[in-house]
Amino acid sequence: MPVEETQDKYCFRLGDLNVNQAEEGKKKRTFSGVAYSGEVVTDHWYWDRIIFDLDSIKIKGRIPALLDHSPRQRAGVINEHSINHQQGLVVSGDLMSNEFGTEVAQDSDDGFPWQMSVRIEPSSVEEIQADASVTVNGKVHQGPITVFRGGRIREVSFCALGADDNTNAVAASHNPTQSSKEDTDVDLEQAKAKIQELEGQVNTLTEQNKQFAADKRNSAIDALAKDLGKEFTAEEKTKFAAMPDDAFDLMAATLKQFAASTQQQPPAGQQQQAPLANPAFAHLFTHQASAQSGTQPSGNQEHQLSAGAKAFAAQQKGK
Repeated sequence: MPVEETQDKYCFRLGDLNVNQAEEGKKKRTFSGVAYSGEVVTDHWYWDRIIFDLDSIKIKGRIPALLDHSPRQRAGVINEHSINHQQGLVVSGDLMSNEFGTEVAQDSDDGFPWQMSVRIEPSSVEEIQADASVTVNGKVHQGPITVFRGGRIREVSFCALGADDNTNAVAASHNPTQSSKEDTDVDLEQAKAKIQELEGQVNTLTEQNKQFAADKRNSAIDALAKDLGKEFTAEEKTKFAAMPDDAFDLMAATLKQFAASTQQQPPAGQQQQAPLANPAFAHLFTHQASAQSGTQPSGNQEHQLSAGAKAFAAQQKGK
């Protein structure tokens, strides 16, 4: 749906506007009237049967009075309002001295029946089905009917057509006591609220990302301790958690590589025995092997054994 149509569905032309003749010597014209009577609206182009909950309607500060809901056609300012079930929403304000305020006053003086229209944006919309009823503005209404709750009046306009026979407005002349400067930034608070909402969502996502990263690092630290067969201290875990990802990954890979190389070396005391290089020991082992086989050494062998024994004995004596 186009933006213009979305905005127009919240505009309701609700009553007649009668502007009295200006009094002599008065520069400003004032207007007042019932902007909404509190009854059901039945001939809106978008909604079927609709009613506004007067008890939750909101009007904050001074609001614009426009011509045909156009921000470029500023005709006046709403200064005061009252809301009750007997009269509905009653507003009063000043007509501006520009071309649009003058147009409203001049056409009214010429007999044109201006009507009032309001732009109301609800905080919630309640749909009442045909087999149900609802109490709004002190009366029971049978469904189907749409109820606007928490409706905020954004502006009031002077229009050529209306939709609520129970509303009316009158205008008079007087000396103004207040400035007629109009607050046209009616959506500023809504924009600020939206910005705060988005900032809150960003902060929430940032905290969630931080928690995810912390949980991931803690899991990696636990896995490293398991691989190394080591229990890290609280101080070590804190330092590991504060390391950048690339530094932690490099440190973990280095520790794992060092642990693997250590496990491949034989334990102390189980080193492979080196061969004896001394020829005397070789002759002893040769002689022992010959004796165990039952073979007697020959003369040459006896000479070798004797020479080997002498060499061994000399070696031992020299120690």
